[in-house]
Formats: sequence, C-alpha cells, structure tokens
Amino acid sequence: MTADPEAALGDARARVLHDLSATLPTTPLVIDALDTAISERRNWVEPWPEGAAFLACLVAQDVQEVIAPSVGRWPRCRTNGDHTLHVEPDLGEDPSWVCKDCSAVVASIGEL
Repeated sequence: MTADPEAALGDARARVLHDLSATLPTTPLVIDALDTAISERRNWVEPWPEGAAFLACLVAQDVQEVIAPSVGRWPRCRTNGDHTLHVEPDLGEDPSWVCKDCSAVVASIGEL
C-alpha cells in the first residue's frame, strides 16, 4: 500500500464504503460514521505517514464501533448470520473480515 496518507485515506474510505454498501443501507448515519472515522484517522496518520498501510483495518474497526449502538453488529457472517465478522489483523496491512466462530476468512476489506 502507498505511504501517501491522502491516497491511503481515500483507499480505506472506498474499501469500507464498498463493504457498507454491500451489507447495509447507506443511510446518513452510516456515511457519517465513515466520514468521521476518516477525519479522525487523518489526524492520526498525518504525524505518522508510515501508518498509512494500516488505515483500512483501523477505519473498518472504527466504523464497526460507531455504528454498533444504532445499527447493530456489522458485518454479519455469510455462513451464520448470528456471528459478527472481525478485522484481522487488528493493526496490519491487507486486512480481512474474519468469522472467529466459523474459523474462516470471509473476504478482504473492500470485497464483501
């Protein structure tokens, strides 16, 4: 992934937006959560451009946390809708959505 923070932020936003759009109605609340995560991560990555490679996993986790109280657990496992997908690695490059209950990698972030 590029070390350019703005390009990495745009990539992270596009990837998480794709997954949101594929699995939820993209209501103003959902888009607001995404845009807030991007704004907050911009402040995080500007002093540490090397962290740009980690933005997709962090933005996805940020959005999960913000929308949980209003939308519920997101995203849900495709195999068992009672399970919630988690981002792995927690802080790393090339993050994926993983169902820990099914012990399965479901998709890369941006490919739900």
